Amino acid sequence: MKIVAAVLSLVILVSGHNASRLSQGTTECGNAVEGVQLCLTGVATNLQLSFTNVGERDITLNLGIVLANGKMQSPTQVAIKFTDSLGKFRRFEFFDKRYSGIGGRVDDYVVPLRAHSTYTLQLSLDQFWCQDTHEFSIPLIAGDNYLTAEFEGTSANFINGDMRAIKFMNFWRGKVESNTLKLNQ
Repeated sequence: MKIVAAVLSLVILVSGHNASRLSQGTTECGNAVEGVQLCLTGVATNLQLSFTNVGERDITLNLGIVLANGKMQSPTQVAIKFTDSLGKFRRFEFFDKRYSGIGGRVDDYVVPLRAHSTYTLQLSLDQFWCQDTHEFSIPLIAGDNYLTAEFEGTSANFINGDMRAIKFMNFWRGKVESNTLKLNQ
């Protein structure tokens, strides 16, 4: 019983230490820009992108667009800079193929982020497309492939009649990049 309690205590201590380290900014993530830091992790075709407020004041992010009164959230302000194992570079933008057209109301994808808090997106390689090459998925090829996420924060872009005050919100504006993730195919 004492051994189980000791192991549980160690697991909680280590887990808490890692969470604390990530929320305060870490070299495994990208460089913080005006309090915002991105961290990209992933295995196979699944990616996880975390936005951490490493600053001392609360901020608000505009990640993209929301459709159908919040039923579909699309982080269109997120892109992936991709270099395949042959050295070919492309920039892929977020695009959810389930919603190829917009036939109604569009709102901003607003995420309040308190100081020292993190917001995480689950993403996949098939949710991005490259306008220049018309590729509708990030194509990992044999060898080392490199991905770096980027986010460009903007003010409110969609001022709807019932949401006019959104234009006064203090949105974080700037451009920040994550660490570079190496995926071996």
